[in-house]
Amino acid sequence: MRQIEYTKKPSGPTLRAAIRKALAAGETWVQLTWGENQITVERTPWGLDGHGWIGRHGGHDLAREFKMN
Repeated sequence: MRQIEYTKKPSGPTLRAAIRKALAAGETWVQLTWGENQITVERTPWGLDGHGWIGRHGGHDLAREFKMN
């Protein structure tokens, strides 16, 4: 489990880097928050599942960009 809070609106590459780093560390889920906005990406037996939004970036779309090993 990894939680990251941003004080400024994170960019797409910043969100992707945080997710990539958490997955590489073996985390089962990562939660990214900016104010009241939140994205959660978690490992499931069927792959990655994501939900929530920060700006134009959706958790589902971000999770689909990564492949499970």
